[in-house]
Amino acid sequence: MNASAVTFEPEMVSTKQVSIPEGFRDARDHEPQLLWHYTTKGWFRRAETSVLFGPSNCGKSALLGYLGYCIVSGTRFFGARVKQGIVIHVAAEAAESVLDRTLGYDIKNPANSRYFVQTEAIDLSDYDVITAFIEDLKRISASLGENIVLVVFDTLARSLGNTDENNAGEMTKIVSAADRIARTMKSHVMLVHHTGKDADRGGRGSSALRGAVDTEICLTPAPNGSVCVTQVKQRSMQQSEPVWFKREAVVLGKDEDDEDRTTVRAVEAEEPAKAGKSPATGGATEARRTAVATALHIRRKSVSIATKPFKTSELIDWLPAELFKDMAAESRNKSVIRILEALAKETNPTLRGANGTWQLIANARSCEK
Repeated sequence: MNASAVTFEPEMVSTKQVSIPEGFRDARDHEPQLLWHYTTKGWFRRAETSVLFGPSNCGKSALLGYLGYCIVSGTRFFGARVKQGIVIHVAAEAAESVLDRTLGYDIKNPANSRYFVQTEAIDLSDYDVITAFIEDLKRISASLGENIVLVVFDTLARSLGNTDENNAGEMTKIVSAADRIARTMKSHVMLVHHTGKDADRGGRGSSALRGAVDTEICLTPAPNGSVCVTQVKQRSMQQSEPVWFKREAVVLGKDEDDEDRTTVRAVEAEEPAKAGKSPATGGATEARRTAVATALHIRRKSVSIATKPFKTSELIDWLPAELFKDMAAESRNKSVIRILEALAKETNPTLRGANGTWQLIANARSCEK
């Protein structure tokens, strides 16, 4: 029989009632979920998790303060719609500084939802601690009659208990704990993570963290003082273009010597002009640099392979695929090689390479915080 003429006779379709095991869904009965249930549309969804990472003193706290303010006030975040509601900021370090930063905005407006700062660390590795924390969140939400929209753990390093951040299995459990909070509370849970003091020298911990979360946000400082915010990974929504902010001082009042006491807030900004680069590519290039350096740092932490030679393709396998989604394999390879070559030419290089083979330098200076 000619394949193009194949037909299905009525008797071939069974009308027999069958028992379908639990967990199997008939695609014919599926209706698409059209609601995003977002915290910030195009950025963060409720019942999902994210990691925000960047070097020390790059503006993470300032951006968090701005994001939190946008949510409690219902103000758009870089043009994106937000779901107004309660924000919970777990300030595992420098709680007073976090509280100061909220005052850089109109936080006391009675029309706002509440912005709560938890001043003690919450151990994400302890199931019972997380259970108690969730009960606290439920009480806050019930007493105010509002949903908790965003929960921030700042920083992740101070929220790990005795967890080894270089152990993939243990870090996967940490993300599972964050996911448990997100799904139970129908909130977005964000984990704030550091790279080293210099972004080009990499991040800390297992790449399992970044692989397990739904969204990954990279902060990259620019020479003019502004900061690029790039979505490196976006699992369930269309990936937004990079955005930029700058930091500006806000006077809180006078100290005991009658001098200004200040804090810092984030202000949305235009992308700085870059010779030879289009506005669409600048942020992505910086994000690739940070991702490459982060992968090198993770490799250095893996004792069994730390100083073994490796090919460019091996390192590419460690990088978020989303960073290169519009690039051909050859272009992706050349892009990573250029970044590695630049790192190898630094005054205090962290690696050396020749003919496409690279090796980390054993005694390279560490820039961990």
